Amino acid sequence: MTDAKIDAFDVVIIGAGINGAGVFRDLCAQGLKCLIIDKGDFGSGTSAAPSRLIHGGLKYLETGELRLVAESTYERNLLLRNAAHLVRPLPTAIPLMSWSSGITAALRTLFGSTTAPRSRGALLVKLGLWLYDLYGSRARQMPRHRMISRRKALRDIPALTPRIVALGTYFDAVITAPERLVLELIQDGLKASPGSEANNWCSVTDQSEGALDLSSDDGDRRVRPRFVVNAAGPWIDRVNSALGHESHYIGGTKGAHILLDHPELLRQLDGRMLYYEADDGRILLVLPFQGKALVGSTDIPDSDPDHVACTEGETAYFIQSLRDLLPGLSFSRDQIVFAYAGIRPLPNSQGVAPGLISRDHSAPYTPETATRPFPILSLVGGKWTTFRAFSAEVADTVLSELSLPRLCDTDDMPIGGARGIPKDRQSQDAWIAAMAQETGAAPDRVFTLFDRYGTTGRDIARHEGTEPTPLPDAPGFTVQEIDWIVRNERVTHLADLLLRRTPLAISGALTGECCRSVASITADALQWSAAREAAELENLRTLLVERHGVKLVFRQSPQRGSRNAGSPSQADK
Repeated sequence: MTDAKIDAFDVVIIGAGINGAGVFRDLCAQGLKCLIIDKGDFGSGTSAAPSRLIHGGLKYLETGELRLVAESTYERNLLLRNAAHLVRPLPTAIPLMSWSSGITAALRTLFGSTTAPRSRGALLVKLGLWLYDLYGSRARQMPRHRMISRRKALRDIPALTPRIVALGTYFDAVITAPERLVLELIQDGLKASPGSEANNWCSVTDQSEGALDLSSDDGDRRVRPRFVVNAAGPWIDRVNSALGHESHYIGGTKGAHILLDHPELLRQLDGRMLYYEADDGRILLVLPFQGKALVGSTDIPDSDPDHVACTEGETAYFIQSLRDLLPGLSFSRDQIVFAYAGIRPLPNSQGVAPGLISRDHSAPYTPETATRPFPILSLVGGKWTTFRAFSAEVADTVLSELSLPRLCDTDDMPIGGARGIPKDRQSQDAWIAAMAQETGAAPDRVFTLFDRYGTTGRDIARHEGTEPTPLPDAPGFTVQEIDWIVRNERVTHLADLLLRRTPLAISGALTGECCRSVASITADALQWSAAREAAELENLRTLLVERHGVKLVFRQSPQRGSRNAGSPSQADK
C-alpha cells in the first residue's frame, strides 16, 4: 500500500477494550487527534469477560498491594458517580468457616510467599474489611462493613452450609453492561475531538516507512502516528511484533464464568453477592445478574485469547463449589444458560501462583527507532475498576512526550448516559415524566430505557414513538430500540448487537426467533443482502456454541422479503 493516501494522527491506539477506550477518551478530551482500532468489536476481548464487578480489591490486601487497594476503592467510588447508569452498589457477604485460621498464611503471603493462602478466618477478614473501609473513605459512596452472627446468616440464607461461624458484609459495586461502557467512552472521545476516529473490526498488518498498514471490511488504509499506544491486552506481544518490536510482557491467566437459571438461588441471594472461598483456597463469587446467577471465576495460565472458552472441568469446579457452599440447594449442569471466559493481560510472572500475580498496571515505554519513527507504550495488567486512573497515567506520558498540556482531568467527567443523570429519586421521577410527555411513551417504558441506558434513553424513546413493537421472545426490548442501536452504535456484525450492545445473549434469553428478528432489523438498517444475513446468523450460531455453550436451532432459513414469516424458532441451551 505504498501509493495509498496516508492519514496522520497524533496517537493511534491499538485495542479498544476498557484501557484503550479510556486512553482514547482522555487524549481526545485534551484536544488530540486520535485513532482507536480493534481487530474485533469494541470491548469484545478480555473487557467482555470480567466478573462484572467494580471493586476495591479486598483480596489485594493479602499481597500488601495497599496502593492498588487505595486506588481501586477511589476509582470504584468515582464510577458509582460518573457511570451511575451502569455501575450500582452491590451488597456483598463473605461466609466465614472459622474464627482464627489463615493468619499465619496471610503473613507469609504478605512477606513474599508465592503460594496462595488456603483459609481466611473471621478475625483476618474483620481486619481486612476494616482496612477496606479505611481506604474506601475517599469520595465514599457506600456504608461501612458489618459482621453478622451465624444464626442471623442462616436465617437470611438458609441454604448456606451450617459450617459457617459468621458472615462478613460490605458493599462493592456491579457493572450492568461493561461492553456498553467501553462503547460510551469511545463515543465521548469522538464528541470531544471531531477529527478523531474509531474503527472496530480493523487490524494492523504491517509497519513501514513510519506508517501503519490497516485492514478492515471497509478496505485497506495507511496511517501515520506520532505515538502508538498498544492496548491490545493479551494480544500485546503479537501487536508489538507487527510493529517491529519483540516483547514478552504478557503472562495471561484465564477467568471463566457461568450463568445459572436458578430462581431459588436468586431468592436467597436477595440482591447480594456471596464472595466465598473454595476448598482449594481460590476466591469465588456468585451474584444476581440479568435475572440469572453469575458464578466465577477461575485463574488458570493461558495464552490463547482467540479460542478461550469455559471448559467442562471449570464448569464442574463451579458446580461443586456451590454444592459445598449451599448444600440446601441443588445444582446441575442443566441450569447453565451461558458461559464465557477471557484472558487477563497480566505481567509475565513465572513461578508465581496465578492468584498472587499483581493486578496492578504498568506501561513499558519503547522509544522510536530508525525504522519505526514513533514510540510505543504497551499497557500491561490493570483491572476494570482502575481503567480511568491507568488511562490518566498513560495520557500524561503521551502528552509529556508530545510536549502538549493537559487541558482537563477526568476524575469528575461523566460517561455517556450518566451525563445529566438525575441525582435522586424525585429528580428521576421528574425526568421520566418530562420524557414521557415529550415523546408520548408510557412512563413505565421511559423508566425501562432510563434504567438500561441512562439519559441516552431519551433518544431511543423518541425513536420508538408511542406504540413500539415488542421484540419476539425478548420482554422489555422493542424492534425500534434494536433499530436505533444498529443505526447509532457502530454495529458491524450480528454478534456485536446480541452479545455486546444488548444483554440478550448473556441473560440466557436468546431464541432462534429472537435472533432471526434481530437479524432482519439489522439487515434492513445496514442494507445486508439475504446471503449476508444468513451468514451472520450462522456465524452467530457457531460463536454461541463454541465460546458460550449455547445451542440455537433455526427451523427455517430467513428469506429476503419475508424474514418475519414462517414457523417460529427456538433455542436449546
